[in-house]
Formats: sequence, structure tokens, C-alpha cells
Amino acid sequence: MKQIFKSTKTLLQEIIEQAGHKIIFYPKYHCELNFIESFWGSAKQYSRQNCNYSWESLNQIVPDALNSVSLSKIRKFARRS
Repeated sequence: MKQIFKSTKTLLQEIIEQAGHKIIFYPKYHCELNFIESFWGSAKQYSRQNCNYSWESLNQIVPDALNSVSLSKIRKFARRS
């Protein structure tokens, strides 16, 4: 019975593949294999260094923190994962 579900594609997979693209899912529950975790960690580090922890400050610093991670660093995270 499990084999049937393993071979069945999700709706998301079908739509993306019909559009001519490939989709790669990261393993579940393995955050070290997902580069978005490294990206978010880098953004949080920037936030900690540049915020006084008030709500107003967080509202201002979070967009800056997300933009502080360079594209080359994001690519590095992706290659590493």
C-alpha cells in the first residue's frame, strides 16, 4: 500500500512539471539541509546586532535584515546544503 503513495505525485509537482520545470523537495525535518535556514539565521544575527528589541525597532530592522544577506551569500548557503 505504501508503494502506491510513494509513486503518486502531488498536485504541486504535477502543475510545476506540466509547466516544464523540475521540483526538488528537501528532506523533511532536516533543517541543516535547507539553505533558507542559513539565510534566516544570518538575517536574525543582523537583527540582533542592530535592534534595541522594541516593537517599532523590530518593524524597521527586519526588512533591512532580510536585505542584508547578499546574493552571493545566499548562493553559498545553497551550495553548502
